[in-house]
Order: sequence, then C-alpha cells, then structure tokens
Amino acid sequence: RLKTYSENVWALDVSSGITTVDLSKAQTFTLTVDEAITQFNVINPPSGATAFTIKILQGSTAYGVGIDTFKAADGSTGIPVYWPGGVVPIVTPTADKTDVYSFMSFDSVASLFGVIGGQNFS
Repeated sequence: RLKTYSENVWALDVSSGITTVDLSKAQTFTLTVDEAITQFNVINPPSGATAFTIKILQGSTAYGVGIDTFKAADGSTGIPVYWPGGVVPIVTPTADKTDVYSFMSFDSVASLFGVIGGQNFS
C-alpha cells in the first residue's frame, strides 16, 4: 500500500518549433509555450507500456501547439495518437491559460492514446 507518491517533474523546452520529450528524465512534464510548437519528439521510451503527462502553459502571448504531432527519436517517423471519439483537441489558444494532456502507450511508444486532463485552467 502506498502512503505517499511522488514523480519527478521535468521542464520541457521549445526550439525552432520542436519540443523533445525525454522519457528517461520523467513521466510528468511542464511546458511553457513561448513559440508555436509544430512537433513533439519522444526519445528514450521504455520497452513495453508507459504513460506520461504534459502540463502546457501558454505564456503572455498564445501560440499554436500541435498536440497531435508526435514523432519518434529520429524526428521523422510519425507516432499516431488516438483520441477519444477520434477528435484531436485544440490546445487553448489564450495567453496565460493551462491545459493538461496525458498519453498512454502499450507498445514502446509506437502509438499513443491521448486523454485531455483538462483545458483552459486559469
């Protein structure tokens, strides 16, 4: 029985529109958006099943975030993301708002199942 539980939280960066999610660093991530994000690269996935969560905070200027644009470590192999009802969410396009998304994989991140933890938090 667990009496307490804690996870490492890792801050993600954006560089030229790309955010790298390193699953050897954490499974819980924060991301402050300071430019448009066109791609998420997932590196160092564990073998088998895994899950991770990203808290996305729009900065003082809101930018687009391609929440359905995951790629493997090589940056070119797409990772399909399956969403409830097949509907890809839109990250809240408003300054200073926060969204939370969780992703589950059963195949070493060859595919992902995305879940909206919440949107438009302020």
